[in-house]
Amino acid sequence: MNSLTGRGVIYLVALASIFLILGGIRASATILNPILLAAVITITVLPIPSRLTKRGLPGWLSLVLSILMVVVLLGLVIATIFFSVAKLSTELPIYLDEGTTQASEDLSASGDPTLSIEIEQTVSSIGPLVQGFLESILDILVTFGLALVIFFFMISAALALPTPSRMGLDPGASFVKRVAQLTEDVRKYMTVLTGINLLVGLADTIFLLILGVDYALLWGLLAWFMGYIPSIGFIIALIPPVLMAYAEFGLQTALIVAIGFILINGGIQNFVQPKIMGNRLKISPLVVFVGLFIWGYLLGGIGAILAVPMTLLVLIIMENFEATRPMAILMRYTGEDKKDEREQAAKHVKNLFEKAKDTLHADSESYDHLE
Repeated sequence: MNSLTGRGVIYLVALASIFLILGGIRASATILNPILLAAVITITVLPIPSRLTKRGLPGWLSLVLSILMVVVLLGLVIATIFFSVAKLSTELPIYLDEGTTQASEDLSASGDPTLSIEIEQTVSSIGPLVQGFLESILDILVTFGLALVIFFFMISAALALPTPSRMGLDPGASFVKRVAQLTEDVRKYMTVLTGINLLVGLADTIFLLILGVDYALLWGLLAWFMGYIPSIGFIIALIPPVLMAYAEFGLQTALIVAIGFILINGGIQNFVQPKIMGNRLKISPLVVFVGLFIWGYLLGGIGAILAVPMTLLVLIIMENFEATRPMAILMRYTGEDKKDEREQAAKHVKNLFEKAKDTLHADSESYDHLE
């Protein structure tokens, strides 16, 4: 009986510790977000200076060129989005009035005067939501700006680190291998996904320019950023251009924009991106989907963008402990593993159940002995 009580106390303390850690993460999200974002950018860009050095450039010049490349590219994107959002904020009442007029004209054939009043009330309630959405984008841009400053110091420190052997670490140690695998997984994910999102954002921009929708570049960049959010990113990127198209041209153009975005963004999100996660990262799409909500709740918009890298970090930590390793293997199972990998996963799960069975049997004997 005492053994069962002791185990219950341990589980309760562990659960309380987890909730305390999660609460601390959420409370310090403002500080953690730029640091985590800078770390992901550093991991992604880290191989570039060494490749430039191999081509004959001095080490300092390779570092400077790598930093300039990231700062210039992200700086241009941030500046474009910032000024576009600032301009759109001032013109938002005009588009809201156009949307109200357009909706009233579409429903004027019904002959019900109460519909026009309801439409005006609906549009007036949409205004604050859109304004809040634009403010959230500006907050994310500020976080990206801080991340660029941290990135400058972080990549310099990362390149100055000696090899694991020179630091007194065993290069063949399990922990060192898993950390290396984590950085490689994050690098593959961010590199491939950035390329895919860039093509999607470019296709969306061209598509909206052809239709004549205002702020086409802004919506294309928004689609690029929202592409980092699994499962629901393309839905968020879909709403603003559809509303803009409706306010400018009416229901028909809005439907064309919606269908085009679903075909472009939704096709990539539902067919290409899950395949990348499954085949390259060995992580279940269900785990990614659940992690999206957890990290989005803890860290906000940046947490949703970094959901996959942060979930990979948790899996690496779980794989380094015997008690949580079988669960980490289950969370990595995608249904596309090779036969030997499936057998290994089944073996770990079987061992987990055997240990649980032995523990329950031992606790039962202890309880019978006490009786």
